[in-house]
Amino acid sequence: MLFNMNPLRIVIIYALFSVLWIYFSDHAVEYFVTNTTLFATLSTYKGFFFVFITSVLLYSLIKTKILQIESMQKKLKENEQRLEHVIQGANLGYWDWDYVHHTHIVNDIWLSFLGLKREDIDDIDTDWSNRIHPDDQMIAHNAIENTIRNNKPYVIEFRMRHQNGHWVWIEGSGAVVERDKMGAALRLAGTHRDISDRKNAQQEVLFLALNDPLTKLPNRVFLKQELEKRLVNEPALSFIFLDLDRFKTINDMYGHTLGDKVIQLVAERFLSCLSETDFMSRVGGDEFVILTNGHLHVEALCEKLANSLTVPLDVAIEHFKVTTSMGVACCPQDGKSFESLLKNADTAMYEAKKMSSKKCYAFYTSSMTEHLLNVSKLDNDLKEAIDNDELIVCFQPEVNLYTNKITGLEALVRWQHPINGMMMPDSFIARAEETRLIIPLGLLIFKKVLEQLNTWSQQNLFEDVIVAINISSVQIEEDDFVEKIEAIRENVGVSALTIELEVTESCFMSNPKQFAITLQKLENLGYKISIDDFGTGYSSLSYLKQLPLHKLKIDRSFIKDLPEAKDDQAIAKAIIALGKTLELEVLAEGVETQAQKAFLIENGCDSMQGYLFAKPMTAEALVAFLDQN
Repeated sequence: MLFNMNPLRIVIIYALFSVLWIYFSDHAVEYFVTNTTLFATLSTYKGFFFVFITSVLLYSLIKTKILQIESMQKKLKENEQRLEHVIQGANLGYWDWDYVHHTHIVNDIWLSFLGLKREDIDDIDTDWSNRIHPDDQMIAHNAIENTIRNNKPYVIEFRMRHQNGHWVWIEGSGAVVERDKMGAALRLAGTHRDISDRKNAQQEVLFLALNDPLTKLPNRVFLKQELEKRLVNEPALSFIFLDLDRFKTINDMYGHTLGDKVIQLVAERFLSCLSETDFMSRVGGDEFVILTNGHLHVEALCEKLANSLTVPLDVAIEHFKVTTSMGVACCPQDGKSFESLLKNADTAMYEAKKMSSKKCYAFYTSSMTEHLLNVSKLDNDLKEAIDNDELIVCFQPEVNLYTNKITGLEALVRWQHPINGMMMPDSFIARAEETRLIIPLGLLIFKKVLEQLNTWSQQNLFEDVIVAINISSVQIEEDDFVEKIEAIRENVGVSALTIELEVTESCFMSNPKQFAITLQKLENLGYKISIDDFGTGYSSLSYLKQLPLHKLKIDRSFIKDLPEAKDDQAIAKAIIALGKTLELEVLAEGVETQAQKAFLIENGCDSMQGYLFAKPMTAEALVAFLDQN
C-alpha cells in the first residue's frame, strides 16, 4: 500500500496524525496531571515524542516513495537497454528531431549508413535534408508534412548521399512524438534502415528479367516491349534477325567459355554499326535482333553489319573468322505484331543461309512461308515414312578396275512416297539431318542392310563382298551411337568384318578428336571406315592421318569431266597419290565412260563405282542383274 502513496496522501496522513496527537495528548495530560510545573515538563517531553514519531513516520513514507522511484528508474533503464539492443540487432538508425529549434539527435548506426562519425557532425546546425537525393526530396517533405498534419506515422524509401559520394537507399519511418497544448508539433522521431542491398538485388532481378546477362543487351521480353511501343509511334520499321554461321563449331572445339567471349565481341561489333535510334537485342545463343526505323537504309545497314565481322575476332591466342546471316521483315507489310515479324524475319534468315552468293541477307517474301510449309510437310511425311516403312534400300556395286570383279556394294536409301513416288536421298537426307530424324532413319537403314546381308549369306551370295553404309555426322555425335549399331548387328547376327561405314569429310570438322575416338572404337570392333565424297569437305590432312581409314572415295564432281579437264586431272591424281601414300584403297565415284576408266587405271586408282558398270538396284534386281551378266 505504501508503494502506491503519492505526496498528497503523505501530507494528509501527516496532518491527520498531528491533529489527533495534539488534541488527544493535551487532554490526556490535563486529565492525569494537575501540577503546573509537571504539566509543562510533560508537554515538553510530549513535543519531543511527537517530533520523534512524526520523523519516523515521514522517514518511512519518504523512504517508500524513494524506493518506488528507484524501482521505476531501474525498470526504465532496463527497458532502454532492451530497446537499444533491439535497435542495434535490427541495425536501425534512430533519429530525434526538435522541430521547434531544428536540432537533431542521431545514433551511431544512423551515422554509419552515411559513412560518418560522431565528430563529423554538428548536432545543432546539421540540415540532413541537403543529403537527400534531389529526386527524393519532395517524397521526404510530403511524408513529414502529412504526419504532422494527420498525426499518422509514415514509412518511405529515399536516397541519401554517402560521405564518399555514392547514394545509399534508406527506408525511413517517423512520427510526431510530442505536441504543445495547441496541437503544434514539438518533436518528431523515427528510424532509418539501410536497404541498399535489397534495392540493388531488386534492380539486378529487374535487369536480368529484361536483359541478357552475358552481353548486357536487352533480351526477348525487352525486345517485345520495345517493338510494341515503337509500333504505336513508328508504324514503318524493319525487324532484322541475325544468326552466326556455324557458331556451334566454336563451342564444340573450344568450349563455351571461349564461345561466350566470341558472342560478347560480336555484340560489340554489331553495336558499333547502329545509330542512337536503333535497338539491339540478344534473343538466343548466337541470335540477335535489331529494330530500326524505316526501310530504305536497311540494305546498307545489313552490309555494314556483315562487314563489321570481316576482321577476325581475337580471343586469347585464337583468331576467329565469324560470319552472319540476316533475315529482314518490314512492318507493316510483313507483319504488325512481334510474333509475325519474328517468324518472318527468322524465315528470311534461313533463306539467306541457303544463298550461294556473297549476299548474306534476305528480305522476307510470302513465297518463303510457302516453302516453309512445304518443308514442314516434308518433316511430317518423313516421320510417317519411318513409322510406315516406306524407305527402300538399293545397292550399287563397287568394281575392281583391273579385274572387273565386284569387291563391294554401297547401300543407298530411296523413299517410296505414297503421293510423290520414288524420291532420291538428295531431296530429304539434308533435311533429316537438320531435324535429327536422320538418327532413327539411319538406324532403320542400318538394320535393313544387315537383314539383307543375312538373307544373302543364307543364299550363299556375296560371301566375300563388303557392304558400305553411309553414316551421318549427326549420328556419330550421339553418345550411344556405337552401342546402338552394335546391338542391331548382334541381334541380326552379321559379322562387323563385312560392313564398311562411310563418312564424309565434313563429319570431323566440328569435333575431330571425338570423331576420331568414335571411329577407332568402330574399327576395333571390326568395321571398315571409308571417307565418301573426298575432296569436297576441306578436311585437314593432319586430322586425316589420325583416322583409322581403309578407303578414300573420290567425289564424282572430280570424275565427270575426266579426262579432258586438266584441273580435275590434277585433283584426281593428287587424291590417288595421297591414298597410296597413306596405304588406303582409292575408289572413284560416278564413273560413266571408258575414257574415265582408262584414266583411273593409268593413274593407279583401285576401284570404281558408277553407271559404266551398274546403277543402284534393289536387292532382287541386283541378283537378277548378276545372273544375266
